[in-house]
Amino acid sequence: MTAVSRTSPNPAAARTRDRAPRRGLSDRALGTLMLVPALLLLLVFGVYPFLASVLDSFFQVDFLTREHTFLGLDNYRRLWENPAVRGAFGRSVLWVAGNIVIQAVAGVAVALLLNAGLRGQNLARGLVLFPYVVPAVVAAMVFRFAFNDTSGMAGYLLRTLGLSDTLVNPFADPATVMLALVAVNCWKYVPFIVIVVLARLQTLPGELREAAALDGAGRFGVFRYVTLPWIAPALIVAMLMRTIWTAYDFDLPYLLSGGGPMDTSTTVPLEIKKLAFADQDLGLASALAVCVAILLVAGARLYLRAYRASEDATG
Repeated sequence: MTAVSRTSPNPAAARTRDRAPRRGLSDRALGTLMLVPALLLLLVFGVYPFLASVLDSFFQVDFLTREHTFLGLDNYRRLWENPAVRGAFGRSVLWVAGNIVIQAVAGVAVALLLNAGLRGQNLARGLVLFPYVVPAVVAAMVFRFAFNDTSGMAGYLLRTLGLSDTLVNPFADPATVMLALVAVNCWKYVPFIVIVVLARLQTLPGELREAAALDGAGRFGVFRYVTLPWIAPALIVAMLMRTIWTAYDFDLPYLLSGGGPMDTSTTVPLEIKKLAFADQDLGLASALAVCVAILLVAGARLYLRAYRASEDATG
């Protein structure tokens, strides 16, 4: 019988196969390629408008011809001297502060209730999240109809209960319009804080609460020393996002009050719209937008510093 010899592999052929180019894209190249559409959208709808606003803020821009006349920092000086702009800025500060404080406190309280294991909490979670999925236009139309001066359901109920002799429209009263706007905005966006905080609460180890209880901490002590530090990072991020979104919130204030009555609810976004389209002063409107962006960047740095401190505290 003839022995069959087994041939050894050829090392040169193996090295040639290893050096052969692979077909298709590498993971890094594929990941970069998939980011291109998002980057293009960011450049077109984010970076370019901001850079254009920065440029326009140094010019007097003709509304129709787009002809630029250089003014330097004159637009920023005019902002400081404009009482309407100063008033809108002050109202925006109150608008943002009121919304963030109420939404943070109410969001944490509701999230704690929904995480307490009460009967029917699954149904309650769905009902709490409902306002957040309602479009802002729909919410504004519902509240405007409910508080209509002549046929509003809310005014009718107040008269029926004997709480008021006249139909009530808080969006038409200078003394109550800002409070009403804050209330509607909180009704719609408190669920966002609830979603974030509730998701963080789901990851809280039960051993931490049990250890605090064994050390003699009551419910308030467990919340202060265990629960609050645990949810703080997520809460700070949610507050940062809501601060930015609320500062630029245009739809609800515009649809509910239009900036009135007598400009008592005109915030910075509504003032920018007025300067750009009613007064046709694009340079001044751009300068105001740039100032708000700078202030928000400064505020974001404070939020991020607090976030890092909270992350270090939780380990």
